[in-house]
Amino acid sequence: MVKPFIVGSNSAGSFLQVGARILREKGSALDAVEETCRAVESNPDDHGVGLGGIPNLQGRVTLDASIMDGKTLAAGAVAYVDGFLHVISLARKVMEATPHVLLVGKGAELFAESMGFQRTELLTEYSKAFYEAFKTDSLNELGQRFAVDLGYLRMDEGQHRLREWYSRLKDHMLGTVDVIALDSSGNIASGVTTSGTYLKLPGRVGDSPIIGAGNYCDNRYGAAACTGTGELAIRYGTARAVVAYMKTGMSPEEACVEAMKEVHEIEKVSSLNVVAFDPEGNVSAAATYREPPYFYMDVEMEAADPRTGVWVKK
Repeated sequence: MVKPFIVGSNSAGSFLQVGARILREKGSALDAVEETCRAVESNPDDHGVGLGGIPNLQGRVTLDASIMDGKTLAAGAVAYVDGFLHVISLARKVMEATPHVLLVGKGAELFAESMGFQRTELLTEYSKAFYEAFKTDSLNELGQRFAVDLGYLRMDEGQHRLREWYSRLKDHMLGTVDVIALDSSGNIASGVTTSGTYLKLPGRVGDSPIIGAGNYCDNRYGAAACTGTGELAIRYGTARAVVAYMKTGMSPEEACVEAMKEVHEIEKVSSLNVVAFDPEGNVSAAATYREPPYFYMDVEMEAADPRTGVWVKK
């Protein structure tokens, strides 16, 4: 029998012990995923998730999240939520307390209030300073102040050409966090939480709350979740595609690689990562532009194991 385990991308690695502890105590994969995501959301040093996330072009931090139950294929998601921290828990409430899958914007915020969620100021000193520095074209000064190299964000002659600017983020923005887990009952869960692309257009929603794009799981075949350019994961239905490939008999590595090859067939330049596992406990990841890092921890481990996936080159 496969030992219960949990897998995370980006800064989730520092918090996988939260989920592993739940799995060790025979808790559910859903609880492990939710609580690990909550821990990341509370970390002000992660500027792509929850508290301290980088604002949109209006200076507001808006959050997206989704969660899925591989046993029933039930799912819940929220998008463009302003003023509530634990959007992964809000997504789970959508899944469990409503007949819907996705709530957005003001509607999601009204639902949060009705469920007893407390409003939270998500801007931190750093995220406020980041936004002001962007407006005044002084991000280099901000980088010196916080001892961070932000020179890649500078625009020539102060022109904010958004398409060009966003394309330069891929190697620098850690952003979205994926967490996928398998529990002692053989049930699988997946979750994604993010504050989205730095300085995104107001109203922008990426793949994280889109079931089948940024997140998908099925007890019969496995789980997959994405980071990187959310627009690509939406267009290619990447998470669902990886799980579908595993359904045909592909290993997680083969499925992840095939999904990245699909992107390369059309895109000249791309930035997309996917991590996946199957019910037998095989885990892998792939990306279109680097060897993607991810973290693995089973119930017998004392700390998360950093691993590297496959760089699928064009």
